[in-house]
Amino acid sequence: MQIVYTTALISINETFFVQLISFLVFLYIMNRVMIRPLVSTIAQRKEYLANVNTEIGKAKSDLETLNKDLDQQRSEALNEANAAVHEMGEEADHQASEVMDAAMHQISELRHETEKKVDQQLKDVRSRLAGEVDTLTTMIMEKVLHRRLQS
Repeated sequence: MQIVYTTALISINETFFVQLISFLVFLYIMNRVMIRPLVSTIAQRKEYLANVNTEIGKAKSDLETLNKDLDQQRSEALNEANAAVHEMGEEADHQASEVMDAAMHQISELRHETEKKVDQQLKDVRSRLAGEVDTLTTMIMEKVLHRRLQS
């Protein structure tokens, strides 16, 4: 075994070239196997994220448009409902006034009929009472006078 003493830090000999070639082969293999796929994957992810951000922006604008349309439809529906409620209230008031008028008419008819019946009953009672009053008067006079009156 031979001992070689060198004082330089790097000695250029055949091992240096072999190491340099093996390092360059390693770099080439790493570039092909690892770095290129990573770079292409990163580029694909950036493109995907850019597409996702674009779609998010479109979705936000669509959402704002839909919210505006929904608010407009809601306000139109509220206006229609308020108009329908107002119309129904007017119709209910009209129907209530018709029912009240009909009831008042029936009440007045019943009152007239009742007054006619009462008047007729009073006439009947007065005619019956007139005969009874004559009889009673005659009886009272006979009792007071103690004699019989001729009729």
